[in-house]
Amino acid sequence: MVNSKTKDDISLVKEMMEKSSKFSSLSGLSIIFTGILALIGGAIIYFDLSFSFSEKEISYSQLINRNGSPDDLYTKVKLLVYIASVILILSLLLLYLSAKSKAKKENIDLFNPTFGRTLKSLFIPLFSGGIFSLFLIHHGLYGLVAPATLIFYGLGLINASKHSYDELEKLGYLELLLGITASYFMGTGLIFWMIGFGLGHIFFGLYLYFKYDKVK
Repeated sequence: MVNSKTKDDISLVKEMMEKSSKFSSLSGLSIIFTGILALIGGAIIYFDLSFSFSEKEISYSQLINRNGSPDDLYTKVKLLVYIASVILILSLLLLYLSAKSKAKKENIDLFNPTFGRTLKSLFIPLFSGGIFSLFLIHHGLYGLVAPATLIFYGLGLINASKHSYDELEKLGYLELLLGITASYFMGTGLIFWMIGFGLGHIFFGLYLYFKYDKVK
Protein backbone atom coordinates (compact mmCIF):
# COMPACT_ATOMS: atom_id res chain seq x y z
CA MET A 1 0.00 0.00 0.00
CA VAL A 2 2.82 2.35 0.97
CA ASN A 3 4.83 1.38 -2.10
CA SER A 4 1.81 2.06 -4.31
CA LYS A 5 1.32 5.52 -2.78
CA THR A 6 5.02 6.27 -3.16
CA LYS A 7 4.91 5.31 -6.84
CA ASP A 8 1.87 7.52 -7.36
CA ASP A 9 3.64 10.43 -5.67
CA ILE A 10 6.75 9.92 -7.79
CA SER A 11 4.64 9.78 -10.96
CA LEU A 12 2.83 12.97 -9.94
CA VAL A 13 6.10 14.81 -9.25
CA LYS A 14 7.56 13.55 -12.54
CA GLU A 15 4.47 14.74 -14.41
CA MET A 16 4.63 18.17 -12.76
CA MET A 17 8.33 18.54 -13.56
CA GLU A 18 7.77 17.55 -17.18
CA LYS A 19 4.84 19.94 -17.46
CA SER A 20 6.92 22.82 -16.11
CA SER A 21 9.79 22.09 -18.51
CA LYS A 22 7.63 21.61 -21.63
CA PHE A 23 5.46 24.15 -23.45
CA SER A 24 2.09 22.38 -23.63
CA SER A 25 -0.34 25.24 -24.17
CA LEU A 26 -0.88 24.55 -27.87
CA SER A 27 -4.51 23.87 -28.72
CA GLY A 28 -5.35 21.08 -31.13
CA LEU A 29 -8.36 22.94 -32.49
CA SER A 30 -6.35 26.09 -33.25
CA ILE A 31 -3.79 24.03 -35.17
CA ILE A 32 -6.63 22.47 -37.17
CA PHE A 33 -7.90 25.94 -38.13
CA THR A 34 -4.40 27.06 -39.19
CA GLY A 35 -4.33 24.04 -41.50
CA ILE A 36 -7.68 25.03 -42.98
CA LEU A 37 -6.41 28.58 -43.53
CA ALA A 38 -3.36 27.19 -45.33
CA LEU A 39 -5.54 25.08 -47.63
CA ILE A 40 -7.74 28.08 -48.49
CA GLY A 41 -4.75 30.34 -49.16
CA GLY A 42 -2.99 27.69 -51.23
CA ALA A 43 -6.12 27.11 -53.31
CA ILE A 44 -6.48 30.85 -54.02
CA ILE A 45 -2.89 31.06 -55.20
CA TYR A 46 -2.99 27.85 -57.23
CA PHE A 47 -6.26 28.37 -59.04
CA ASP A 48 -6.09 32.20 -59.11
CA LEU A 49 -9.74 32.67 -58.17
CA SER A 50 -10.10 36.13 -59.77
CA PHE A 51 -7.76 37.69 -57.22
CA SER A 52 -5.21 38.84 -59.78
CA PHE A 53 -4.15 42.49 -59.64
CA SER A 54 -3.65 42.66 -63.40
CA GLU A 55 -5.99 42.29 -66.35
CA LYS A 56 -4.15 39.18 -67.50
CA GLU A 57 -4.31 36.40 -64.92
CA ILE A 58 -1.18 34.36 -64.32
CA SER A 59 -1.63 30.84 -62.98
CA TYR A 60 0.77 29.32 -60.47
CA SER A 61 2.29 27.03 -63.11
CA GLN A 62 2.88 30.04 -65.38
CA LEU A 63 4.55 31.84 -62.51
CA ILE A 64 6.89 28.92 -61.84
CA ASN A 65 7.81 28.69 -65.52
CA ARG A 66 7.97 32.51 -65.78
CA ASN A 67 5.51 32.56 -68.67
CA GLY A 68 4.19 36.09 -68.92
CA SER A 69 5.25 39.70 -68.90
CA PRO A 70 7.45 40.92 -66.02
CA ASP A 71 4.63 43.15 -64.75
CA ASP A 72 2.10 40.30 -64.68
CA LEU A 73 4.56 37.99 -62.98
CA TYR A 74 5.33 40.66 -60.41
CA THR A 75 1.65 41.17 -59.57
CA LYS A 76 1.28 37.42 -59.07
CA VAL A 77 4.26 37.42 -56.72
CA LYS A 78 2.65 40.27 -54.78
CA LEU A 79 -0.52 38.22 -54.48
CA LEU A 80 1.46 35.25 -53.19
CA VAL A 81 3.27 37.37 -50.59
CA TYR A 82 0.06 39.12 -49.46
CA ILE A 83 -1.85 35.88 -49.00
CA ALA A 84 1.07 34.19 -47.24
CA SER A 85 1.39 37.20 -44.89
CA VAL A 86 -2.34 37.20 -44.06
CA ILE A 87 -2.29 33.45 -43.38
CA LEU A 88 0.79 33.82 -41.16
CA ILE A 89 -0.67 36.72 -39.15
CA LEU A 90 -4.07 35.04 -38.68
CA SER A 91 -2.44 31.73 -37.74
CA LEU A 92 -0.10 33.31 -35.18
CA LEU A 93 -2.96 35.34 -33.68
CA LEU A 94 -5.16 32.25 -33.45
CA LEU A 95 -2.40 30.16 -31.87
CA TYR A 96 -1.58 32.92 -29.38
CA LEU A 97 -5.18 33.45 -28.27
CA SER A 98 -5.83 29.72 -27.90
CA ALA A 99 -2.54 29.18 -26.01
CA LYS A 100 -3.36 32.08 -23.71
CA SER A 101 -6.83 30.66 -23.01
CA LYS A 102 -5.49 27.16 -22.37
CA ALA A 103 -2.75 28.43 -20.07
CA LYS A 104 -5.31 30.43 -18.09
CA LYS A 105 -7.55 27.37 -17.65
CA GLU A 106 -4.59 25.33 -16.42
CA ASN A 107 -3.44 28.20 -14.17
CA ILE A 108 -0.09 28.43 -15.95
CA ASP A 109 1.86 31.57 -16.82
CA LEU A 110 2.07 31.57 -20.63
CA PHE A 111 5.11 33.86 -20.80
CA ASN A 112 7.42 31.62 -18.84
CA PRO A 113 11.04 30.63 -19.63
CA THR A 114 9.84 27.48 -21.42
CA PHE A 115 7.67 29.57 -23.74
CA GLY A 116 10.67 31.76 -24.52
CA ARG A 117 12.91 28.80 -25.30
CA THR A 118 10.24 27.28 -27.54
CA LEU A 119 9.78 30.51 -29.49
CA LYS A 120 13.53 30.97 -29.90
CA SER A 121 13.99 27.41 -31.12
CA LEU A 122 11.14 27.77 -33.61
CA PHE A 123 11.62 31.28 -34.94
CA ILE A 124 15.38 31.27 -35.61
CA PRO A 125 14.91 28.73 -38.46
CA LEU A 126 11.64 30.42 -39.51
CA PHE A 127 13.22 33.87 -39.68
CA SER A 128 16.20 32.50 -41.61
CA GLY A 129 13.83 30.69 -43.99
CA GLY A 130 11.79 33.86 -44.50
CA ILE A 131 14.87 35.87 -45.50
CA PHE A 132 16.07 33.05 -47.75
CA SER A 133 12.65 32.86 -49.44
CA LEU A 134 12.68 36.60 -50.12
CA PHE A 135 16.07 36.20 -51.79
CA LEU A 136 14.65 33.39 -53.94
CA ILE A 137 11.79 35.66 -55.02
CA HIS A 138 14.24 38.48 -55.73
CA HIS A 139 16.20 36.23 -58.09
CA GLY A 140 13.06 34.88 -59.75
CA LEU A 141 13.44 31.34 -58.36
CA TYR A 142 9.72 31.09 -57.58
CA GLY A 143 9.58 27.31 -57.82
CA LEU A 144 11.83 26.92 -54.77
CA VAL A 145 9.93 29.26 -52.44
CA ALA A 146 7.31 26.76 -51.27
CA PRO A 147 9.87 23.94 -50.76
CA ALA A 148 12.16 26.30 -48.85
CA THR A 149 9.41 27.34 -46.42
CA LEU A 150 8.61 23.67 -45.77
CA ILE A 151 12.25 22.80 -45.12
CA PHE A 152 12.93 25.67 -42.71
CA TYR A 153 9.57 25.16 -40.97
CA GLY A 154 10.39 21.48 -40.50
CA LEU A 155 13.77 22.39 -38.99
CA GLY A 156 12.03 24.85 -36.66
CA LEU A 157 9.54 22.23 -35.45
CA ILE A 158 12.30 19.67 -34.86
CA ASN A 159 14.21 22.28 -32.89
CA ALA A 160 11.15 23.41 -30.88
CA SER A 161 10.08 19.85 -30.02
CA LYS A 162 12.82 19.76 -27.37
CA HIS A 163 10.78 22.24 -25.33
CA SER A 164 7.24 21.23 -26.32
CA TYR A 165 5.29 18.18 -27.43
CA ASP A 166 7.56 15.34 -28.54
CA GLU A 167 5.16 14.74 -31.43
CA LEU A 168 6.25 18.06 -32.96
CA GLU A 169 9.46 16.36 -34.01
CA LYS A 170 7.56 13.87 -36.19
CA LEU A 171 5.61 16.68 -37.84
CA GLY A 172 8.90 18.49 -38.38
CA TYR A 173 10.43 15.52 -40.17
CA LEU A 174 7.31 15.25 -42.33
CA GLU A 175 7.56 18.93 -43.35
CA LEU A 176 11.28 18.51 -44.01
CA LEU A 177 10.70 15.45 -46.21
CA LEU A 178 7.92 17.20 -48.12
CA GLY A 179 10.13 20.24 -48.70
CA ILE A 180 13.06 18.19 -49.98
CA THR A 181 10.77 16.17 -52.27
CA ALA A 182 9.09 19.34 -53.57
CA SER A 183 12.46 20.89 -54.40
CA TYR A 184 13.18 17.95 -56.69
CA PHE A 185 9.80 17.98 -58.45
CA MET A 186 9.88 21.60 -59.59
CA GLY A 187 6.46 23.11 -60.22
CA THR A 188 4.67 20.97 -57.62
CA GLY A 189 5.88 22.96 -54.62
CA LEU A 190 2.53 24.52 -53.79
CA ILE A 191 0.83 21.11 -53.76
CA PHE A 192 3.39 19.82 -51.26
CA TRP A 193 3.02 23.09 -49.33
CA MET A 194 -0.74 22.54 -49.02
CA ILE A 195 -0.13 18.96 -47.89
CA GLY A 196 2.41 20.03 -45.26
CA PHE A 197 0.92 23.25 -43.92
CA GLY A 198 -2.69 22.28 -44.62
CA LEU A 199 -3.31 18.57 -44.17
CA GLY A 200 -0.28 18.15 -41.90
CA HIS A 201 -1.60 20.72 -39.43
CA ILE A 202 -5.14 19.37 -39.60
CA PHE A 203 -4.13 15.79 -38.79
CA PHE A 204 -1.62 16.91 -36.17
CA GLY A 205 -4.24 19.16 -34.56
CA LEU A 206 -6.71 16.27 -34.45
CA TYR A 207 -4.06 14.10 -32.83
CA LEU A 208 -3.32 16.69 -30.14
CA TYR A 209 -7.01 17.31 -29.53
CA PHE A 210 -7.92 13.68 -28.94
CA LYS A 211 -4.75 12.83 -26.99
CA TYR A 212 -4.39 15.92 -24.77
CA ASP A 213 -7.28 18.38 -25.04
CA LYS A 214 -10.38 16.18 -25.06
CA VAL A 215 -9.35 14.12 -22.04
CA LYS A 216 -9.28 17.30 -20.00
